This record gives sequence, C-alpha cells and structure tokens, in this order.
Amino acid sequence: MKKIYLFLLLLVALTLFLPISNLLGFSGKNEPIPAVPGSSQNFAAVTQIFQNKCVDCHSPGMTRMPIYADFPIAKQLMANDIEKASARLNLSKQLYSGETSFTPLMLARLEGAIRNNSMPPAIYLLMHWTDNLTADEKQIILGWIADERAKSSWSSDSTKVLKGEPVQPLPLKTDLDAKKVALGDKLFHDPLLSRDNTLNCASCHNLTKGGTDQSKVATGIRGQQGPINSPTVYNAMYNIAQFWDGRAKDLQEQAAGPVANPMEMGAQWDNVVEKLKQVPDYQIAFADLYAEQGLTKATVTDAIAGFEQSLVTPNSRFDQYLRGNNDILTADEKAGYDLFKDNCASCHFGPVLGGLSFERMGVKQDYFKLRGGQLTEADNGRFNVTKLEKDRHFFKVPVLRNIELTHPYFHDGSAGNLSDAVRIMGKVQQDKNFTTEETDEIVAFLKTLTGEYKGKPVSQLESEDVK
Repeated sequence: MKKIYLFLLLLVALTLFLPISNLLGFSGKNEPIPAVPGSSQNFAAVTQIFQNKCVDCHSPGMTRMPIYADFPIAKQLMANDIEKASARLNLSKQLYSGETSFTPLMLARLEGAIRNNSMPPAIYLLMHWTDNLTADEKQIILGWIADERAKSSWSSDSTKVLKGEPVQPLPLKTDLDAKKVALGDKLFHDPLLSRDNTLNCASCHNLTKGGTDQSKVATGIRGQQGPINSPTVYNAMYNIAQFWDGRAKDLQEQAAGPVANPMEMGAQWDNVVEKLKQVPDYQIAFADLYAEQGLTKATVTDAIAGFEQSLVTPNSRFDQYLRGNNDILTADEKAGYDLFKDNCASCHFGPVLGGLSFERMGVKQDYFKLRGGQLTEADNGRFNVTKLEKDRHFFKVPVLRNIELTHPYFHDGSAGNLSDAVRIMGKVQQDKNFTTEETDEIVAFLKTLTGEYKGKPVSQLESEDVK
C-alpha cells in the first residue's frame, strides 16, 4: 500500500512539472490491426476497443508503455499489474484479430468486468482518464459476447432471446452406451470396490442426496474422516478436471482415486479386480463390452466413468425458463438471476454454472482469516497439484446445479446453508455485503437449478429410484 501512495505522489509531481501531452504519451503506439475478413460488424468494433483500451495491460508483447514506465516504483507496479491482468485475460493478437475464438471462460470474465465496472482499474484511470469504457462501448462488447454465446451448441436449446445468456440449459437426453451405463451403475454401487466391502462410490456420492453425502467431509473405511468435502457427482462430466484441486484429468482417472486411497475405500486395485472376477455377472458383462481387455482396472474405471456421464440432471425450472417458459420463475427468482449475473457469473457460467475454471478462494478478502482455525493441506487447493505459489488457495469452481441439496458448502464444508454461502462469497470474492433481500433473491434463483434424474426431481429421489 505504501508503494501505491508513493506512486500517486509521483503522478501528482509529474502532473505539475510535465506537459499533459508528454505525461500521457506512449513510448510506442501499435498500428491498429483489422479484424480478419468475414468477422461480424460487432467484432470489428470490439477489436478496436480492445486495441485502444485493453491491450496495454492484457497483451504482453503488444503493450504500449507510457513515458513514465521506467520511473522508480511506477515500473514495478506496472509490471505487476500487467502480469496479473494477462494471467486473468490474455488478449493475444490472434484473439483480438479474430484468428482464434474466445473461450466461454474469457467471455464470462469480460462480461463480469464490464458489469462490475472493474476494468480499467481506478488507479490506471487516474493517469489515463480517457481510457474508461463508455456506455456505448460497453454495450457493443456485451452485444458481441451475447452473439458469441448464441453460436455455441450449448445455447441450441435456449429460446432466441436468451441464447446470449451466461447460463445454458442442460440437454434433455444423452447419447451413451446403455450397456456400459448399466455396468458402471452396478460397479458404482458395489461395496466390493472397498477394502473391507463396506463402502461404495455412492457412500460419498449418494444420488438421493444431490450426488454428495451432505457431510462436512467424506467418511472412509473404519469411520476415517477425510480432509475435504465431497463434490457432487451429478453433471461432473462438464468439469474441466475432477476433484477440488483438479488432480484427475477426467472421470475415469477420478474413479480410480478413491478406491486406492487409504483414507477412503482403502483397497488395492489388483485385489479389487480379483474380487470382481469372482462374480459371474461381471464376467459376462466385461466379456461382452471389453472383449479384448477383459476385466481390468482400466475397464472397471471406464465403465464407472460411462455411468457418471449419464448423471446429467436436466429440466430444472430454470432450464424451462431458458427454453422459453417465461412464467415459470417468480419475480424474486428473476431478480436473483439478475444479481447472480452481476456478481457470480464470471466464474459460475455455462450449462452447470461452474466447473470450467480454477479460481482463488478469497479474491477481495482473506477467506481463511475470516473462517478462522488452522490452515490445512486441503486449503492449499490447486497448489497441491502444481506446486506453484500462484495456485495456492485456488479451487475448481463448484457446479451449482442441484445446489440446494449439496450442503454443506465450500471445499471445507464450512457453510451450512445457502444463505451463509451466498453472503460469504459476496464478501470474500466481491467485497460486497449483500442485504437480506439480495441474499434471499439469489438463494431463490439457486433453488430453481434443481433438475431431474430418470424423469424425477433430484430432490424427490428415493433409494429405489437409483438402484
């Protein structure tokens, strides 16, 4: 903070002793790059806005440095800002020329910054006050973002006026191998996968409890308490990686982990495979589906992953709204969605409202200080995988589908209800204190995300429904 104050004093001094034209002048101005042929008129306007007002911090190598860039303090602060900005959104030449497409994550982050007026930062605008985005420029960018989303296959089922929304409906049907799904279903619920034949995958991912165990942390064999909350298995196929820290690249790799984890199912895969081979039904099923490989660790985990791909929960009330049923949501639920878009959708976007990025827990305020208690290894998040300091306290963004059923919340299970979770996230991620009314409206919206499994609301599933 002291460096920032010194920098501001330096800027005041520069304002007094240097002509404004020199003060704001850049050491090198890049020639504008036109959008590639065939780009939309909207994008042609957007790329000029990016090049005029965004590339200076978000495009390393293309950055235009101001005349004071080599001054003490300023140089260090600017380098830090550029590093952080480009890590959040790297506007490469290929992107802003239209050679490559913006990902859904990039679009969500852009929209979030515009909705929150967080870009350009206030300190930057002290010296570059003409670089603030105008109302017209914001609308141009937001319109282009909506156009880009409308092109996505995710939006194919949305009604025309809602195709540009940050959230898309889940597909009503999945095209999967029915035999593999059935085999994976049986394995998912089979205690033979655990060392002492007492636990199965559903012990921590109960399909009648929102795909979780509704406990603060997972419980393994012999009652051992795990270090972290169990994420839902519903809609997990949409995640960029599995587990809170993303250590498993896909569902098959994830399926292998808990079986061999001594704190969870505590088994050895060789022993599990031998136990399964003693079951005639498995011998027949694996011979049919995996004639060449047979029953192995790889084929067992592949079958489980195939089943988990089927755990999509479509047709929530919000899905029906996106498909055109405007009357299915109440006024409070619609107000909650508007608040959600303004405050949450830069991380919780896409068909399952999350699962597509890793984000820091505590962007604006120190979550762990507010939570209290000792830090644990699980609190390190993504750092445990990459060993990079920049990834400490980063976690895969949880999906919000069926969120009313997946309590308690966060990786540490510290929030017991949705209202607490919303208030905490508003404070530590956005530095906002939501009012009781705002919190209630956001919670009302979140409860519209509960979908169906096998044609029945997830909230009403009983044990016989998932056998």
